[in-house]
Amino acid sequence: MKRSLVFCVLIIAVACGALMFRCGMMIRVRSSRKKPSSLEYEGAPLDLKPFHCDEANQAYKCGLLLDQGIYRYDPHDHHGPTLYYLTLPSAWLTSDGTFAGSSEFTFRIVPVIFGVGVVLLLLLVSDGIGRPAAVCAGILTAISPAMVYYSRYYIQEMLLVFFTFAAIGAGWRYIRTRRIGWAIATGAALGLMHATKETCILAFAAMGAALAATIFLERRRMDSPPPIRAYLKPWHIVAAVGVGLAISVAFFTSFFTHARGPLDSILTYVGNAERSTGMHNHPWYHYLKLLAYHHVRAGPWWSEGLILALAAVGFFAAIVGRGVSKDSLPLTRFLAVYTLLMTAGYSIIPYKTPWCMLGFLHGMILLAGVGAVALVRIVPTKPAKIIASLLIAAAACQLYGQACRTIGRKFCADQRNPYAYVHTVGDAVRLAKRIEDIAQVHADGSSMFVTVIAQDSWPLPFYLRRMKHVGYWLDPHQPAIVGAEELPPNLDAPVIVASTEAQPQLEHVLKEKFNISRIEDEFMFAFYGQRPQVLLLLYVRKPVWDAYMEKPSKPK
Repeated sequence: MKRSLVFCVLIIAVACGALMFRCGMMIRVRSSRKKPSSLEYEGAPLDLKPFHCDEANQAYKCGLLLDQGIYRYDPHDHHGPTLYYLTLPSAWLTSDGTFAGSSEFTFRIVPVIFGVGVVLLLLLVSDGIGRPAAVCAGILTAISPAMVYYSRYYIQEMLLVFFTFAAIGAGWRYIRTRRIGWAIATGAALGLMHATKETCILAFAAMGAALAATIFLERRRMDSPPPIRAYLKPWHIVAAVGVGLAISVAFFTSFFTHARGPLDSILTYVGNAERSTGMHNHPWYHYLKLLAYHHVRAGPWWSEGLILALAAVGFFAAIVGRGVSKDSLPLTRFLAVYTLLMTAGYSIIPYKTPWCMLGFLHGMILLAGVGAVALVRIVPTKPAKIIASLLIAAAACQLYGQACRTIGRKFCADQRNPYAYVHTVGDAVRLAKRIEDIAQVHADGSSMFVTVIAQDSWPLPFYLRRMKHVGYWLDPHQPAIVGAEELPPNLDAPVIVASTEAQPQLEHVLKEKFNISRIEDEFMFAFYGQRPQVLLLLYVRKPVWDAYMEKPSKPK
């Protein structure tokens, strides 16, 4: 009883540390020639990094649900609905309940909470992988650079990792107790996985194959194995499937207001198969290379090699049964097969974005916890065990340092950061702020009309959420003007934002409209970055710009 309490306290402490870390409270060692080494606090608030285009897209979709109370699953774009519905409590608590009143914190705190929840779910499997291994896995989850970075990323991935681990943990508890409540909890987690992201089918397949392999291996080492009914009771399985389907249907039908949603959730796989080619295609080893070692130009290097190495040890320990107790063999073998299949599945698919690897990376982290304990157990002498423990701890400290760098001010949106994938640059945020400041001197205020002419305007729809009249042309993802293939007929807007691709045609039309030979005669214009090597142009009518420049600046 005392050991159980100590273990629970340790897991909760690790979860609290993970929460502080993900919210931007970092402790780093600073040293120089003049000053001795010392611990210092460094802040990395959730709004430090600009919204990635995908984050802005998801936030905009949630904003429509928040403001209009309407959600329709789109099988051609976006993912499942859980992210949007589960953000509503955060929006109600951290803002005035509107999209315009929301902030980066409103949205990013949601994956933060689920990222911390992944640590707490270790309480469900502690008797399956061993308590020391669970604590090690919790620490690695808390400090893994990828897990930390994407726990602060408003996309579906961290929710999918949480619901997947919840399904595994509840399933393990069901195997241990045969109670229908755990079967229902497993079904609920599986339903939430499906309602979160389409790639859940890879986890479903890996779980099914891993369960079959584990049952087969367990029955082989028994003298008189029990029938399959002893593992899985049919009525419990029916209840689990029923609950899972009910939850999935409820979300995809927008809580029974959109009957076609469940069908679209199946038809979407056709579109995903067609989309599995393009600019995001990478070779099969891309994810493993990204985790093993990443270095670009003069920047620092990144490596989660500690997790890869310990996961390999945990895998072989589970397969051969050395360094792992007999009670831990069933679940560790399940995790070994599951992680291997997940890694293979995601590696085979040519379409690769770095956050997609979290599914199998979390499996590796669980195996790494097993591997760390197995490694210390296998080492023969006590001094050797101490040395092995110290080496693992030192490597973990280095991993923590990488995670601090990953979310820190200098590299959080830098191209040299392996997890900042085609990330928005700070200029895009400054562009939106400049437009809002200009609106303050305009007679219409926040109702000032803004014209955006670009094939891809993200993340501007998020950063211009407080502007009431923004028209988007040429952007097929924006509902304001759908399918427009030409410039807007009315270019009288005081502020125009355009892509460099639209610049020649736009300036030609503007010159004719205002009867000018140079754009500078009627507009002030400037370049702003959107993403690496992608620029936007800001055009402001001269009278509006002059009024903006004459506005007295605030005292510093």
